[in-house]
Amino acid sequence: MSKIKEVLILHHSHLDVGYTHAQPIILELHKDYIDQALALCEQTEAWPEHCKFRWTCESSSVVLRWLETADHIQKEKLHRYLNNGQMSISASFMHTTPLCNAEQLAHMLLPIKQLRNQFGIEIKTAIHHDINGQPWPYSQLLLDAGVEFLIMGINIHFGGFPLTRPMAFHWQAPDRRKLLAFNGEQYSLFPQLCNLYDKDTSGIKDGLAKYIAKIDALPDYPFDFVYMTSTNLPLYDNNPPDAELASLFRKWNGEGHEYMISFVTPEQLLARIKKQEHQLSVYAGDWTDYWNCGSGSSAKEVRLNRKTKQGMKAVELLGAFQPEHDAAYVSVKKQAWEQINLFDEHTWGAFNSVTDPDKLDVSIQWMHKAHYAYQANSLTGYLLGTKMEKFARNPHQSGTPEGLMLINPSAAPQIHEIRFTAAYQEGEKHLAANRMRFVPMNREQVRSGAAYGTVHMEPFSWRMIPFDSIKKAEVAEDISFGEDWIETPFHRCTFDPLTGRIQELFDKKLNWNVLDSSSPYTFFQYVQETIDPAFHHEHRSTFFPTDIPKALESISVWNHDWKAKRSTMSKLNQCLVERGVNSITLIIRAEAPGVTDFEQRITFFNYKSDIELKASFHKQDITTPEGTYFAFPLNLDQWQCHYDTAGQVVELDKEQLPGVCRDYITVDKHVSLYDGNKGITLACPDAPLVQIGGFHFGKEQKEVLRESNPLLLAWPMNNYWDTNFRAHQPGPVSFTYVFSTFKNYDEMQAMMAGTRATAPILSAPVVHCSEERTGQWLECISDGVIPFDIKHAEDGNGIIVRLVNLKHHSVEVKLRVPNQSITAAIITNVLEEGQEEINRSQLHSDGGLHLTLGSKQMLHLRLQLLGL
Repeated sequence: MSKIKEVLILHHSHLDVGYTHAQPIILELHKDYIDQALALCEQTEAWPEHCKFRWTCESSSVVLRWLETADHIQKEKLHRYLNNGQMSISASFMHTTPLCNAEQLAHMLLPIKQLRNQFGIEIKTAIHHDINGQPWPYSQLLLDAGVEFLIMGINIHFGGFPLTRPMAFHWQAPDRRKLLAFNGEQYSLFPQLCNLYDKDTSGIKDGLAKYIAKIDALPDYPFDFVYMTSTNLPLYDNNPPDAELASLFRKWNGEGHEYMISFVTPEQLLARIKKQEHQLSVYAGDWTDYWNCGSGSSAKEVRLNRKTKQGMKAVELLGAFQPEHDAAYVSVKKQAWEQINLFDEHTWGAFNSVTDPDKLDVSIQWMHKAHYAYQANSLTGYLLGTKMEKFARNPHQSGTPEGLMLINPSAAPQIHEIRFTAAYQEGEKHLAANRMRFVPMNREQVRSGAAYGTVHMEPFSWRMIPFDSIKKAEVAEDISFGEDWIETPFHRCTFDPLTGRIQELFDKKLNWNVLDSSSPYTFFQYVQETIDPAFHHEHRSTFFPTDIPKALESISVWNHDWKAKRSTMSKLNQCLVERGVNSITLIIRAEAPGVTDFEQRITFFNYKSDIELKASFHKQDITTPEGTYFAFPLNLDQWQCHYDTAGQVVELDKEQLPGVCRDYITVDKHVSLYDGNKGITLACPDAPLVQIGGFHFGKEQKEVLRESNPLLLAWPMNNYWDTNFRAHQPGPVSFTYVFSTFKNYDEMQAMMAGTRATAPILSAPVVHCSEERTGQWLECISDGVIPFDIKHAEDGNGIIVRLVNLKHHSVEVKLRVPNQSITAAIITNVLEEGQEEINRSQLHSDGGLHLTLGSKQMLHLRLQLLGL
């Protein structure tokens, strides 16, 4: 006799925004599916409890769209079936990627409050099917939203899962709280296993017998039930409710089999698991995703959406202190957030994107996907331009502007070299509408031409400077160069002018040659990686030979031993040095495989130790498997590595779940490698993928070997995925990285380096500026706590400040709003619901709020300011 007494089936659609249909069709179909599910709930409402039809809306975004057009009767039905347990709504907004930052994930959880209030339900569970992981801080944000349970249904195609499965465990968050998690089988396993096409119980019997025998053989499986999910085949994704499934289950249960089959909602599964949660193990670490390597197939749009999100951070900051109540503005902001989130959703396009890259449906779905990035950027550009014009108090029409406005929207102090275009001062007539053409977060800082000195910008600060007081800067005397060398106060760089190869990068402050001189690669070296045709067919099956039966058994088929051919620049066309006022740039123009018009610009400064790296080229139209890298061979001994994801810092290997992706990492802002007395941080504002320690794609490493002199690889582009993602992305692209060094690793300083690179100073002309003025919206004094989100409260009552402690110990922080009085401070949850009013003794006479955050804690605050 089996120990299994019951089979629990969660019935769902699986939301892919794309893949099976064009995205607008899918978003409408999912609204229809809710209506169909309500009808099936109504048909079976009087059936025995274990036979009733149940449906789970695994993404709250679908429900929100449905509510926009549903009539009163349908809304009442949904209310009834949510409360009688036949319907359920997941806390998950969409099935997202690790491209999402912390404030974006927090924003995606806000609908939970609306849905709880509207339907009188708890929403304690989140579901993520298909995708291979979630950023570690997501566990904290879920707990802060009152979510107790996360269900994963990972698809191991080109991927993998942690630990073993099926398995329930406590996922320990960075702050050491615990989120109950179920590492479930691949979604849609039940209909594939049990051959539901025959509409007969014999297929179910054979499939379950095989599966339950497997479960019975597991020594540590603690439950007397098995749990799987079911979609409506032949569609695995974006499918409607199965109208025949409830009758089939009723027939099965009437036949007197050893185990009963019943529909289950996430809440019902949670209740069953909680009865035995004391038996479950605890695991801490980042659930590092395999699938996001595919984002490298849309590098231009990923870069754009990352810029957009930095623009939205500035919009939220400005909106916190100058609230906007105009309905049109609020509507545009809602649309912009929606487009940002849709681009970072896990589906990039059609199922046949690679096999039929020139098909009409492939083109249609890619255009829709790309449109999310472009639409989000333009809408956010409107919002930011509007806010900056309003803050500057610029009239719609005026004469020549009198000054320059600079805004630091970030948590990092920054030194900014003042530059501006002649258009700021040209002409006697200026229009706000003309200024709005230039989207602030899209502007690239030009290093050549006139410069006007540097200014220090505090975090979350602004400065308005009259043009009359801005004088052209003299060329700095502490930068020098020769035929094959460059020197600044911070670095000495030598290079071969005949090949463009950097021979040495010497850190003068640390007395350290940064580069591994024995490596075949050099600093910021371009590398094209392809499948070596001497060993393999140049096909994606070389990496991952698809085997569906093995996939259903959770057996990996990664080819760890595939052989690569790696090529670099073949001919140097030009190597020159360009002298700026406060900087100097080594320019390399060359011929290289896979690209044309290849140029690299490596810029050193006299006022900061950061090295700015820019690469631009025209990508050739290549559809065979190909990866693009920039190499950094590092002179480090017994090294460690940290990277950031969704606002928190994670240690490679040590703070990752067993079995998750270590071959490559998606960083939010930066990655750092270091040994005992020296290290580097690479900030990645444009392209988030990196490989650490060498070329690792397809290796499925359980840990990264700590060999001396690690090779760090920036990985901006690839087309390795065999479905969904793009097969090619021809055309002009550019990428920026920022490289910096340090003596002793510190999480705060590494995060500041990443923040400076990803959120540069914004500038705009000011019409009326007779004297210099400066200000700061928020002052945060701490050696480990930073604000990661500042916004106007959703209900209009005060401002929301979200803080994160990067340290593994408690840290004190002082918050102050200069020239404003904090009249009240309330700790909220992530949904901005009040939890605890802060004692007035913590509000000091200087206007500062003094707090202590525990190890790795995220804290959400509502501040009420006098007069705001």
